[in-house]
Amino acid sequence: MMKVSVLIPTYNAGTDIIDLLRAIYNQKLKQQNELEVIIIDSSSTDHTVETVKTKFPKTKVIVIPNKEFDHGGTRNALYTLSTGELLLYMTQDAIPADEYLIENLISSFEDEKVMISFARQLPKSDAAPLEVFARNFNYPSVSILKSKEKIKELGIKTFFNSNVCSMYRRSLFTKFKGFREKIILNEDMILASEAILNDYYVYYNAEAKVYHSHNYNLKQQSKRYFDIGMAFQETEHLLSMASNEKEGIKMVFNQIKYLYKNKKISLIPYSIVESGIKFISYNLGKRHTIFPHHIKQKLSAYMK
Repeated sequence: MMKVSVLIPTYNAGTDIIDLLRAIYNQKLKQQNELEVIIIDSSSTDHTVETVKTKFPKTKVIVIPNKEFDHGGTRNALYTLSTGELLLYMTQDAIPADEYLIENLISSFEDEKVMISFARQLPKSDAAPLEVFARNFNYPSVSILKSKEKIKELGIKTFFNSNVCSMYRRSLFTKFKGFREKIILNEDMILASEAILNDYYVYYNAEAKVYHSHNYNLKQQSKRYFDIGMAFQETEHLLSMASNEKEGIKMVFNQIKYLYKNKKISLIPYSIVESGIKFISYNLGKRHTIFPHHIKQKLSAYMK
């Protein structure tokens, strides 16, 4: 028997949490497998907590003060509350694409050296063309087993992992002390890098699929990439082994080709402007130590 703990941090989840939990509880599991679902809510001001308790009474819900939320720390707290051998972390706006998401992820762990398996992210029906491209570029249709030997081939993508939908062996948390805390982003990628650099594997499972996408405007993209730059500055050891700038350039050129091929030529100027804003914001984030705290708060999406 394999027990899976589904662990979800929430804040003002709206109707997304209904769609997510309904899909989770409708998953088709092998007879010997079972689920527990645990939520830590950061004091939502909508009806998230009441909705979950009413519609999904099997779900364990813990409420914390909003100021205590931390990407790594809150997820570590979810780990301590869980009992599963496999831990499935999801975000509140990721929706399983079918009834086999969890079983597909479980199948990734037949090799004992696989410590993490993360799902493919498909664009939602309302995704803008640039977001459709980004999902397909970052989450291809072919699964990949990632190891230390792949660093030369894959570069920074060797360590890529996303807590939008990612399953972990429980033993990983005892080996590496869980997620890095008090960092702005990338807690998932850091833990994946620790596993890979210690000769374990991370599996990108393209058969396990969730719908997840965002139509960010330019201001939102700027804040997001400032945070990404901050996160990479705080984890410089990753960039010392595998630069992400080549991957960024590759994405820009492929994005323009995608727009041309799909007769979205009018979006090419916008995509160039967006790419420029991402590049500038990312590099400002990498140099965030030169800014006073109140300026960083304005440039960042997550800094409190």
